[in-house]
Amino acid sequence: MDRTGEQVTIGITDISTQGEGIGKADGLAVFAADALPGDRVLAEITEDKGRFAKARVLELLERSPDRVAADCPSVQCGGCALRCLRYEAQLQWKENFVRGALQRIGGFDDPKVQPIRGMEHPYDYRNKVEFAVEKGGRIGYYAAGSHTLCDYHGCRIAFPEAIAMADAFAAHPVKGVKQMIFRRGSSGQTMAVLASDKQKLTHVEELIYALDDAAEDLRSVVWVDGAKSTVLAGMPIIEDTITTILSTIKVEVGAQSFYQVNPAQTSVLYSLAQQYAGLTGSESVLDLYCGAGSIGLSMAGSCRRVIGVEAVKPAVIAANRNAVINGIVNAEFLCGKAEEVVPQKLQGVKADVVVLDPPRAGCKPELLDTVAQIAPKRIVYVSCNPATLARDLKILAEKGYRLKECTPVDMFPFTLGIESVSLLTR
Repeated sequence: MDRTGEQVTIGITDISTQGEGIGKADGLAVFAADALPGDRVLAEITEDKGRFAKARVLELLERSPDRVAADCPSVQCGGCALRCLRYEAQLQWKENFVRGALQRIGGFDDPKVQPIRGMEHPYDYRNKVEFAVEKGGRIGYYAAGSHTLCDYHGCRIAFPEAIAMADAFAAHPVKGVKQMIFRRGSSGQTMAVLASDKQKLTHVEELIYALDDAAEDLRSVVWVDGAKSTVLAGMPIIEDTITTILSTIKVEVGAQSFYQVNPAQTSVLYSLAQQYAGLTGSESVLDLYCGAGSIGLSMAGSCRRVIGVEAVKPAVIAANRNAVINGIVNAEFLCGKAEEVVPQKLQGVKADVVVLDPPRAGCKPELLDTVAQIAPKRIVYVSCNPATLARDLKILAEKGYRLKECTPVDMFPFTLGIESVSLLTR
């Protein structure tokens, strides 16, 4: 029987990966937007999917003790799904989510999950902020699940200058721009990126002056057209540093570079990876899905050799460049898919430690086969997706590795994002 349109009272017990509250009505799992664990709500079923249902909240009957007023005034924005959940409760949910994924998907009965590493001040942390731009120059964030722009003022997670720079664009819009991206290094240097769709940009001088007034240290204004980057003012890069328990390295960040968006928690994440690697100075480290090489480079001073592999060519160029500017001579970076490069170009290479930092989709099965054949003493797995992490760790466990422990890191407060670092030993 289709229950669409039916009103139900449900107690919310969990949060889905999409940020919806989860409860049950007569045994049917119901997913309701804007509901939090501990809430009791009156909801209307909008979609009956058979095994579960979607619903909209009609009335909040009982408030969760962890429900708080949102700091951000933009209730439509889809960025911070957990903005109404007390920060300590966010951390507990994320820690439990990682543990649950390891149990359900990975098959680990009692995984050792360390307490999540949260932030003392979980605000203003994003050093890269992206704004959508409509025809006519209107700028903003996309509302949840749509391409409707909503207000960005009062955003609590963007670095403050990004808001002022967005205002500068709103006052001096440039025709053809579809996205404005602002990046900031720990040095204070700022970059503005104008992304278009193969349309020549004109009359950008006024915008550049306005951006310069809005930013304390505007070093770069870049126009990105597909894979092509054109410097409109200043330099093609900004400078940044990453400080960990073992080292401080300099990095150069370009308009299209992948780079962690939370500097403080990046230090925590990389320090955990170093701790799990257990380096003594004699090891060879294989850094797979290495991006611009920052994890491997942060370990280079404490091991014998680092070899990084990354499929994105600009990232590999940046990794080798970052090695040069840090005077690191025992690290090299190769371009190609890790699952292809390792068996084809690195046959016979022995690694004491393998670092895995794949995208959300996780590692290819053939790569995990190759890693097991290399037989490193330790595998350090950095993950942004607990589900694919658990899947891959299960495969590695079947190949003779033991999960020693996993530590979640709250890289993205108020959002559903969860990072973690896991250690496996042979």
